[in-house]
This record gives sequence, structure tokens and C-alpha cells, in this order.
Amino acid sequence: MDVFKLHGIGGMVGSFLTGIFASASISMLDGVTSAPGGIDGNGIQVGKQFAEITAISSYSFFMSCALLYILKYIPGMHLRVTEEAEMMGLDIDQFFDEQIGDWGMFEEMDRRKMAMEISSPSAPHAQEVQDSSDESEKKVTTV
Repeated sequence: MDVFKLHGIGGMVGSFLTGIFASASISMLDGVTSAPGGIDGNGIQVGKQFAEITAISSYSFFMSCALLYILKYIPGMHLRVTEEAEMMGLDIDQFFDEQIGDWGMFEEMDRRKMAMEISSPSAPHAQEVQDSSDESEKKVTTV
């Protein structure tokens, strides 16, 4: 599933930028906390935010590894999907739709085209007009 690029990267970038752009006037709204960011002259806050990102990422990695190692020995719990599912993409294989992926829009257009069975365009039929002296008697025949 493609949740890391949405929640993981976004959370890390947001946390790091909070260390840079945090404002003392906002952090003091609770009446106790004063944590200005790097722009307000508190460069140590950037380091604290980076340490927080590192600690949370490490904890998440090691706990996930431990849980996956335990799941490996539970009957019926497969950690690996088929090669077909990997090639198709897990969102499409497991959920029948790609919610977050980069190519979701194009795949949806391809599905709609296949569903409508759009044929390739062909040249229009040529028509022959027989001219007569009277405008009301012109005949059009398809060739």
C-alpha cells in the first residue's frame, strides 16, 4: 500500500519544517510552552525535531520488523503476495482501485475505454453528388 509516501514523508517534512518555522507567539497560546523555531532564533528546535523524526522512524521500523517476524510463524499468514499482484500493484490487486498512486487517473481512463469498447477511428465514407440543373433535384449517393 502506498501510505508511506502520503503519511510518512508528509509527517517528516511537516515536523522538520515546524522546527524551522515555529513561532513563539503560537506556542505560548497554552500559557506554558515556549518553543520558538529556527527563524525566531531557537536553532536547537530544528535539532529536537530531527531527533524526534529519527526516534519515531526507528521505533516504527523495529516494531514493524518484530511484528512481521512473529507473523511469519503463524499458519495462514503470508507476508509475500504473488508476483502477479506485485506487477499489478497492491492497491489494485487488494482493493480493486488505486486510491493514492500517481497513475490512478490514467488507469481509470484505460478502464473506461475498455468498458466502452472504443474502436479505432476510421475514414468517413465518400459521398458523390450528382449535379442537375435544378437545385432541388440534387441527389447524394454513398459510394
